[in-house]
Amino acid sequence: MRRLPGQLLLLLALLAGSAVPLAGSAAPAEAAGPGGGVNPCVVLAVCIVVTTPGSTGSPGTTGGSGGSGGGGTTVCTWQGVDYPCYDGDLGWFNTADGCYYNQLNPQPSAGDPSWQGHQYGIGAIYLQVCYNAATTTTTDIWLAKDPSVGAPPPTPAEVAQMAIRKLQFARPLPHSAPADKALVGVPVWFWYETSEATKAQTVGPQTQRVDLFPVSVSATATLQSVVWDLGYQVDGKEATLTCTGNGGAGLPYDPKLGTTVPPGACTAVFGKASPPVSGSPAPSTPTPSASASGTAAATDGYFLTVTQYWKIHTVDLNNPTAATPPWPDLSLQVSSAPLGLQVSELQVLN
Repeated sequence: MRRLPGQLLLLLALLAGSAVPLAGSAAPAEAAGPGGGVNPCVVLAVCIVVTTPGSTGSPGTTGGSGGSGGGGTTVCTWQGVDYPCYDGDLGWFNTADGCYYNQLNPQPSAGDPSWQGHQYGIGAIYLQVCYNAATTTTTDIWLAKDPSVGAPPPTPAEVAQMAIRKLQFARPLPHSAPADKALVGVPVWFWYETSEATKAQTVGPQTQRVDLFPVSVSATATLQSVVWDLGYQVDGKEATLTCTGNGGAGLPYDPKLGTTVPPGACTAVFGKASPPVSGSPAPSTPTPSASASGTAAATDGYFLTVTQYWKIHTVDLNNPTAATPPWPDLSLQVSSAPLGLQVSELQVLN
């Protein structure tokens, strides 16, 4: 896919319970860009579309110049067309030939054909991307020296984009106790999976830093809130539950606790049963439950989702007290797949 240096497309598609980006995972999300608008996301992916401040252009088109003082993209001109001088994916723009060059990391191993017979470690292999009016060419090429020598340095805004793109998020993997079946008026526990190894991606905070001489920028994602949509409405509004314990992830249910709810647990009491289904067998009485005897009426299920609300803030480490960050703060939502839960009325037997 051709990437537009005038835009930063963050595809943070996620495996359930994993921080591994995967295109095509179902995780609805949206983010407010610098212009304040909400950008539609690619279907079945978590994404942020960020338009570079002061630039509306892309390779092969005329883009505006934000100037290094305005936080936008420094512009280079080749054959009468303006290009961003530095692009986070493509590297430096060379006005001598109209191509971007980005040194491969890691470098190809010794003997790789891309060395073109040159001794391994002498010079380096670069990804060369060249644009013209009709075609785009991409080639691995050996160069004796860095073609970016003498090029203007990147702006803090450009480095901030690179730091933001390094952040990873794990799609919540939700659980409930009772699992699958619950009773009206009896507390239900909710939590999603997290561990010490995935804590940064599941409850945060997490920070990524990019140093590109002479600019250094950090991007920090902080979890602002965790909200469960309980799958039904009360007075025309969605019934929701906001969790704060364990960083918002809630506490896994421990059968030893019975009906005891410790601090930090995320629980809710359903006020009404899920819709009835004609001919369905009566579900068994769920556990944990309050002490009662009877049978539960047959019901369909509610479909619950848990959504993480993240804030992403960048800091110019060369000027950390600046009132304006190198990139405007972003809001990101990461939602789970639906969790089915059957909620029944407890009917006392005569």
